[in-house]
Amino acid sequence: MDNEKSGNGIKIIAGILAVLLVVAGAFAVKLYNQEKDTKSQLTKEKNVVLADLKEMVSKYDVVIEENNLKDTELNDARDRIQGLIADINAKDATIASLGKYRAEVFKLRNERDFLFAQNDSLRGSNQMLAMRIDSTTYELEVQRGVGDSLSLENQALAERVTLGSALAANKLRATGVIERSSGKLIENSNNRRVDKLRACYTVPQNRLAEAGDRMLYVQVVDPEGNTLGDNKQVAFDGTVVTYSTISKFYYENTALDICENIGKTTKFFPEGTYKVFVYDKGSLLAQTSFSLK
Repeated sequence: MDNEKSGNGIKIIAGILAVLLVVAGAFAVKLYNQEKDTKSQLTKEKNVVLADLKEMVSKYDVVIEENNLKDTELNDARDRIQGLIADINAKDATIASLGKYRAEVFKLRNERDFLFAQNDSLRGSNQMLAMRIDSTTYELEVQRGVGDSLSLENQALAERVTLGSALAANKLRATGVIERSSGKLIENSNNRRVDKLRACYTVPQNRLAEAGDRMLYVQVVDPEGNTLGDNKQVAFDGTVVTYSTISKFYYENTALDICENIGKTTKFFPEGTYKVFVYDKGSLLAQTSFSLK
């Protein structure tokens, strides 16, 4: 009798273990399928970003070829987009990286529209329409998110708010200037007559950005690769920025024009091409170049 009870107990335990194994197997399969779906969705989103960037490169190629342009801001913008494509191809898609790349695509689209309009004023109305279409497309892409689960949607929304509240800088222009005794500044490209280098740009309106004291970093690099002005460094999350001067201002969510002057440390500024960059912490917002002869 005892043997019979013992046998029944073993059978019950074996049955329980079998049920547990089936449940554990089903749970493992479910987790595997969820991970597979998430990776598939991220890959699709990555391909959408790459397609947008490649389309922009094609448009730059057409404009540059039609107008026979060399060594212009259009060429520099196209090269930066190609560099971004290479960077995306070299990395695995993640929620954070896709949010960053989407914001970069949106910024590059606006830069493209501005450069195209500057290159050909007759396209002004068409460029405005393209900007509206691009803006609508961007909003739809953000709302769609990078995943199907609720957690992915919430994280994408948080990234959107953070990126959307960041400052921008456009219409960056730099030149040499002669300073009169009255304080008046006159543009000049003669390296022996220039007293200072002047960089001006616009911080556009952004209602999502928080009002308050802000700082942007301006770097001016001479033809020999030296950073002029303060020539100091500051690090942000592993990114080191070397700056010539700091633009300090109070931002009130309205467009703001800013100019900075860089003095010379030698008798004359050297001849050649100068490069100017504007950074918000570790992020490059704008760049341009000019020459002194």
